[in-house]
Amino acid sequence: MGRFSRGAIYMILASFFFSLMSVLVKGSGANLPPQELVLARSLVVFSITAVMLRRKRLRLWGSHQKLLILRGVFGFLGLSAFFYTLTVLPITDSVTLNYSSPLFTALLAQFFLKESSSGRQWGFYLLAFLGILLIIRPGFSLQTVPALIGLGGAFFAGLAYIAVRQLRHSDHPLTIVLYFQAVAILLSLPWVIPNFVMPRGWQWLMLLGMGIATQAAQVFLTKSLHEDTAARATNVSYIGVVFSTIWGIVFFFEIPDWRTVLGAAITVFAIVRIGAGGEQTEVKDKDEG
Repeated sequence: MGRFSRGAIYMILASFFFSLMSVLVKGSGANLPPQELVLARSLVVFSITAVMLRRKRLRLWGSHQKLLILRGVFGFLGLSAFFYTLTVLPITDSVTLNYSSPLFTALLAQFFLKESSSGRQWGFYLLAFLGILLIIRPGFSLQTVPALIGLGGAFFAGLAYIAVRQLRHSDHPLTIVLYFQAVAILLSLPWVIPNFVMPRGWQWLMLLGMGIATQAAQVFLTKSLHEDTAARATNVSYIGVVFSTIWGIVFFFEIPDWRTVLGAAITVFAIVRIGAGGEQTEVKDKDEG
């Protein structure tokens, strides 16, 4: 397979649209609670996905309901943590932590998908965590707790990606996306109802844009994970850190400090090397189908 496989191209597109979503979330988060943003995003994406499923005449309920629901729960936890960090951390820090999910995907894939790693890859796992530590700044920063929440969100996102990889044999990408949004809507409501804030004017447009960008990102993400091994399909998502850093500078005047830049560079390098080592797992993974 060439350097830029179909799965890699899908992931780059997903990362671009996710970065646009991050900008809209951060901009809206100054006035609206994070969980309300999760609900709004999920409602828009659910509506668009349901229409697409109907037009394609695909099964609305899917084939593997329990795993679809579990993927939705993992996705909801990861998304909630990510949206929270976007409202309290610089966008580069938040997105870098969120994009550490391929590290957890690669680690978890060894247990759930039987995708093995070499000793060299384990060294890159350690290097990636060292990069993350530079961003988290444990013990001497007010952003340590939010950063740890963001890291926890990345872990749950990794679990969600593993579930998507398992579902690729039984369910259409749109069905997987629909279940994610349905679960997120149901789990968000108990948090949103007591603390609801009515959006005003331009905020409605931002919420709609957030949902549209997410829809595009989710579809490309799911297609990417249908095409390649879990580790390799997600490693190119590092480009999202670059996109988000640019948006942070342009829209929020956030200039990353040297720890963030160095930590992001180390983490991205390590994850890319982990993904490069995933080439050897492709045949084994496809044989499982």
